[in-house]
Amino acid sequence: MINSNTHEYIEFYEGTLPIILSAPHGGEILPKEIKTRTSGVFEKDDYTKELTLEIIKEFEKSLGKTPYAVIASISREKIDLNRKKEEAFEDKKASKIYDRFHNLIKFSKNEVEKKFAKGIYIDIHGQSHPHNYLEFGYMLDNSTLNLHETQLKEYQEQSSIKNLAKFSKQSFFNQLKGPFSMGSLMTNLGFDSVPSVKLPYAADNNYYEGAYNTYLHGSLDKRNISGIQIEFPYVNCRDTKENRQRCAKAFVSALTKFLEVHLEVNFPKIDCFEQNL
Repeated sequence: MINSNTHEYIEFYEGTLPIILSAPHGGEILPKEIKTRTSGVFEKDDYTKELTLEIIKEFEKSLGKTPYAVIASISREKIDLNRKKEEAFEDKKASKIYDRFHNLIKFSKNEVEKKFAKGIYIDIHGQSHPHNYLEFGYMLDNSTLNLHETQLKEYQEQSSIKNLAKFSKQSFFNQLKGPFSMGSLMTNLGFDSVPSVKLPYAADNNYYEGAYNTYLHGSLDKRNISGIQIEFPYVNCRDTKENRQRCAKAFVSALTKFLEVHLEVNFPKIDCFEQNL
């Protein structure tokens, strides 16, 4: 059963899994009472809200359980929920919306740690880079991803998954782009991703490493919730309902396998890896 409520243009889904999703840039409501921003980025991440809802549905369908989720319905033209508060809006009336979004993520983190001791936070975005890959961001830039394994390990403390090492038997290098990294798991299901075994870094240098939400809510705060920003391409992931459902199915399969390997969370078998999506 999916439990949700909406208030102050923020939809909240109370979960039963050690997984927290957020989607800050997929909303399109333009409240007249809130001043439109005049600086910054205003572009909507098209259909990321709809993709996030498909992911929630797929979890419920596959496992009978759901992640926590915080989804913005308000337009980015009014408020950018992936920025520091002082940069996010120009109208004080947007302050409550900002606080609700981030407080619900913090509440979800507290609940996950209380119930499961450890978990994962995923910030969902959309990008339009020509390579059409999924981009998994760990607060490490593209040049850092291109480093040798020994050099890359030196950046673990700067990563939003730095505390995954407390639970995972895999090296930091493998957590980022080994066979059981999120990028490789999605690549194996037909969605080429950076970083991964196939694409260890972005050869064209088009790569989003993560932003404020991933920095704030990932394990850089020394807690046991690791954070990843995911930039979904438009084509094949967000453009049609059919593709959103197909992408959601692959994502749920990949994320459950990732958590089984790195956080030793046990799930019922999802046979997505054995089936043709």
